[in-house]
Amino acid sequence: MVRKIGILGVSLLCLASIISCEKDLNDIGTGIVKNTKFNTNQIDLELEITPVDLEVDSNGNPSAIRADNINTAVSEYWLGVYNSKDYKTVESSFISQLGFVTDLKTLDTNPVAKDGDIDSVFILDKVILKLPYRATSKGKESDGKPKFHLDSVLGDPTIATSLKIIKNGTFLNTFDPTNPSKNNSFLSNHTYIEDEVLNEDPNFSFKPNTRDTMYVFTRSTSTGVTFKDTIKLSNKAPFITVPLKMNRMKELFWDKFNDSEFSSSQALNEYFRGIYAKVEGSNGSMVPLSLLGTSESASLEFYYTITRFEKKEGITNSVYKDTVPTKFSFPLAGVRNSKYKMSAATNSIPSNNFVIQGTTGSMANVKVLGVNLGKLKLNDPNNTILKHEAKDNNGDGYLDLEELSNIKDLANDQYGLLVNDAVLSFYINQTVNTDKNILPQKLHLYLNKDNGSGGITPTQISDTYKESNTYGGNLILSDDKPERYTFRITDYVASLFDKTSTDFAPLVLKVYNNPTDASLKNRAIDLNVESYNWNPRGVTILDENEAANGTKRAVLKISYSEKK
Repeated sequence: MVRKIGILGVSLLCLASIISCEKDLNDIGTGIVKNTKFNTNQIDLELEITPVDLEVDSNGNPSAIRADNINTAVSEYWLGVYNSKDYKTVESSFISQLGFVTDLKTLDTNPVAKDGDIDSVFILDKVILKLPYRATSKGKESDGKPKFHLDSVLGDPTIATSLKIIKNGTFLNTFDPTNPSKNNSFLSNHTYIEDEVLNEDPNFSFKPNTRDTMYVFTRSTSTGVTFKDTIKLSNKAPFITVPLKMNRMKELFWDKFNDSEFSSSQALNEYFRGIYAKVEGSNGSMVPLSLLGTSESASLEFYYTITRFEKKEGITNSVYKDTVPTKFSFPLAGVRNSKYKMSAATNSIPSNNFVIQGTTGSMANVKVLGVNLGKLKLNDPNNTILKHEAKDNNGDGYLDLEELSNIKDLANDQYGLLVNDAVLSFYINQTVNTDKNILPQKLHLYLNKDNGSGGITPTQISDTYKESNTYGGNLILSDDKPERYTFRITDYVASLFDKTSTDFAPLVLKVYNNPTDASLKNRAIDLNVESYNWNPRGVTILDENEAANGTKRAVLKISYSEKK
């Protein structure tokens, strides 16, 4: 039920019958304006904000977040090192299985018996890991070459980031080994067996560069002729190229393409358990990668050259016919996991501020204390909410959400507070956060509901799917500078006040991750909030302290109408 009506709607209702309006107040909801039957008022509800370190659980033990793609869609995987000084330094790596490839022919077994028969000789030239950047085309450079902008690069791209490609020794099982009837999961601090480093250069590093749109290497024919070839993406976008050890990759792959290890996807994943793209270092840059499971996306590629010979009439030996440069491409597909290594921030958090950071950074519990009765009496003694002071049943000096909902008393002709608007705003520390481009572009607010078994169930707020167009959470700018994040949770608060809901659960604030944090997935409502948190950005927010932060303190503002 949408709890909003406009001025015209109220006017029409009142013209029809004020009596009928009073009889069906439950269906009016929010948006009621001031008239002869109602007073409107606004109240501020104080908050209590408690930071939550995602690397430590409530008992002080090491903790982590879910970081796999099993039974879900993960839109991006970050690779690199991000040291922002104001937030935890993140070393973000990933682990991935390989997609199955058919027709892996490396040897011509057909005999050359008659004129016109072809004999092919296969030569392996180069093995690379190709990792396309997420980039936007910007036309052409002055020299005519494609011009691109790299999307969402964080950190310092002038500092090289160490990258090792490791043969993963951990089997990435999609089912829980202890209970095969359930899906498996991998946390962001999972320990993987590192069998061996596959880099051709053990000291390989990368710097994000829009000019990395090609990779030149040498091909060879079976007759000893060499020539240069160039690797480019079909859209000519930039990519990271990691050359791998030729001899070892030949032993692991090329020489076994016709064996049982490459007979099926299952056989491949049991034999070669994936690659571990591992970054190390205290500074550098971080880039998002789209591991889409296609050869046009990130892939392990074997470049080889076929030299073909043809049997000619009257000639004993076959004659050189042509050269065919080609490749096998194994997409990074199947199970894909992220791994985060965190280290402490260089700069301390300013007083009366708190930090929200993705990956295994931090989020915040937001407890709504309620209307501070003592402060309201001092600053606004005529505020009409004070007539309900007796509803402060626990005597803590606050009218909390549950106590405000108890104002409704139909037996005594009391219809309660009819919510017009409920807005929760978090202002950004503009001294710390000056660059809008590196901040989380959206935060997410959800409920930690008691599941009745001694635990909690992270649950979507109803506004995320009932009022998604006004719910908010996006970064709001003022004069092109980051200013605040605002959440409109009118439906949620209204449902508490009209008693259609009793979810007086604590709120939680975190970085938004798309699509796993979305409440609408494939046009269906998903009330569960998973622990995925791959977005590495951070933001510093002013807390609830009014003396320190004034009108920019974190506060819940409720506008309501009440029958006179």
